[in-house]
Amino acid sequence: MTLRKKYVRLLRKIPPRHYWSIFVFLSLYFIVPMSEITVTVAAILYYKFERNISPFIQRITKRIPDTLRYGGSFLFFLVMIDDTLFYVVLILVALWSRKQVLQDEKEHATINE
Repeated sequence: MTLRKKYVRLLRKIPPRHYWSIFVFLSLYFIVPMSEITVTVAAILYYKFERNISPFIQRITKRIPDTLRYGGSFLFFLVMIDDTLFYVVLILVALWSRKQVLQDEKEHATINE
C-alpha cells in the first residue's frame, strides 16, 4: 500500500466536526507556554470528554452574534499567524488532502458501480 493511500485512509477516520478543533489545537502550540505538555493534555481531554464539553461550548457560541463569532475567528487566525509559512503549508496540505480524499471516493464509486 502506498503512502498516499495510507494517508487518505487515516484522513477518512477523522470526522469533519473535528477539523476546526484540530486547527485550534495546532495553533495553540505556538502561543501556550510549555505547549508540548499543556496543549497535548488539553486536546486529549477535549476529545475524551467531547460529549460533555461540546454542548457547553455550543451554548456559549450561540449567544455570540455572528459578526463577533466570524470576526473573532478571523482575528484569532491573524494573531496566530506568527509563523506564516506554517499556516500556508497547513492550508495547502488541507486542500491537497481533501482533493485526495475526494479522488479516492470517486475511484471507489466507479469501481463499485
